[in-house]
Amino acid sequence: MFLFKLINQPNTMKIITNFIALSMLLLTFSCDKEFANDSNASKTINPAALTTTPKKFLFDATKAETAGNADWVLDADTSPQRLPTPLQSNITATTPETYWKGGISSWGIALVKLGHTVETLPSGTAITYGGTGAQDLKNYDVYVVDEPNIKFTTAEKTALINFVKNGGGLFMISNHSGSDRNNDGFDSVQIWNDLMTTNSVKTNPFGFSINSISFSETTSNRLSATTNPILNGSQGTVTQLKYSAGASITTNATANPTVQGLIWRGTSSQGSSNVMCATATYGTGRVVVIGDSSPADDGTGASGDTLYPGWTELVSHSRLHLNGSLWLAKL
Repeated sequence: MFLFKLINQPNTMKIITNFIALSMLLLTFSCDKEFANDSNASKTINPAALTTTPKKFLFDATKAETAGNADWVLDADTSPQRLPTPLQSNITATTPETYWKGGISSWGIALVKLGHTVETLPSGTAITYGGTGAQDLKNYDVYVVDEPNIKFTTAEKTALINFVKNGGGLFMISNHSGSDRNNDGFDSVQIWNDLMTTNSVKTNPFGFSINSISFSETTSNRLSATTNPILNGSQGTVTQLKYSAGASITTNATANPTVQGLIWRGTSSQGSSNVMCATATYGTGRVVVIGDSSPADDGTGASGDTLYPGWTELVSHSRLHLNGSLWLAKL
């Protein structure tokens, strides 16, 4: 009764009316300011992919990813360090790719714009799973390895496969035969095949192998299913893939019934051979594999490296890698 009388007092009603008007004015100003500051957001991110549960992406730099003319790291300012600089907490929707200077910095910055965090596993750090280290794979959702040039140790192979088996996401990128950038006798094709054929967990756990060949081609021969989350994901529809000297993939459904080709060479039937991008699940985890590092290359990196803008060469390239990343993170 007291509250009813209070509300019906003329002065009280005037105060309430003024308060509501002021609140609406502040809200309008706040919204206008937010949209003004984010006027380019629709050009850089897809708001539908923003998540309230940020995922953690770890990019490998332990396997000579900067050897020779390679630059497959987030930030090449110095020897790749755990946290790229400047700080990712300062990245906004309009931050340019040049904020970090690495051959795949565009990939990392795009993930941060979607609300996630990215880190690098620095050179000299062992790949572990189930350990106590701060960068043990158990602390991450997705591990990205772009064109490894040093073989995985026996312990690292076990760690990688068990990471996937227990729910992790692994993004595997190879390159053409002969891409031995550090001249240790092993190229990325051999290194990935060695992981899958010589390990202590399971032979060919992911159900594919990479062929020791090199070819360049732009293809539109993609899986027609409109529900595939990588080809038709939140970051856009993938219609093409360009290889600039890459290696094809052969899938083996007997080894892993879940393996699935997504993109094939242009004149190939959509079978188990001539695959250019594929996926698989193993245990409760997921794998994406691409046979060329060029589509992820954003054209920037360490001084002296010759890099090419594959990330922006075809709009499908960024879509493929980002949709694949989100799928691996189970988003």
